[in-house]
Amino acid sequence: MKPLEIFRVESPDNIGAKSYELVTRDVLADLELTTVLGRLWEYIDPVEPVFIFCALIRTGIPPIRIKDMADITTGTASAEGVLIEITNEGYVVSLLKTLVAEYGRDNISQPDKKTVAIATEDKNEVAKSVAEVVVADPRREVDTRLADALLRITPEGFRVRHHVSTESEMLFVASEDAIKPEWIDRANDMMNQLKDMSDEVINHA
Repeated sequence: MKPLEIFRVESPDNIGAKSYELVTRDVLADLELTTVLGRLWEYIDPVEPVFIFCALIRTGIPPIRIKDMADITTGTASAEGVLIEITNEGYVVSLLKTLVAEYGRDNISQPDKKTVAIATEDKNEVAKSVAEVVVADPRREVDTRLADALLRITPEGFRVRHHVSTESEMLFVASEDAIKPEWIDRANDMMNQLKDMSDEVINHA
């Protein structure tokens, strides 16, 4: 994926804006969010005091199903059970937890590092259904990382917060004081402008 198409940081204090931009870039890179976010606009005014964070999140990140990380077979004709041959070891821990929760610990075994077996008499039906079981949801992980990013980026002491999040957008307002309606209006206006900005407006701070 491409990095941020648009990254804008604004403040009445130009030097402060530059510093805040560097901090934000470091946090996003550390949490591997630079390719997840499509567009980002921040506004910080320590005098007001208010911090606004508006981001467009790239959509279309599908969940990881067992069929995406493994080959599923029913073994030999005489064998009872379903065999899961792991092709992507990145989700093995999640796979095992999911299978134990779904089919019971006594019915799950791991003959070797890359093979998991499900003991069942209805192996054809289980092989079909287990293929669609979700073992990881990258979109949910993105929400967790974004929440972590906001904790790191939001100025210390800005504990009064207004937050709106959808699958493709995140709007966040924080302050030391009660959130003013005009700050929320400004955040909504920033979000609307962010959606309308052309791709040529890149990395403007």
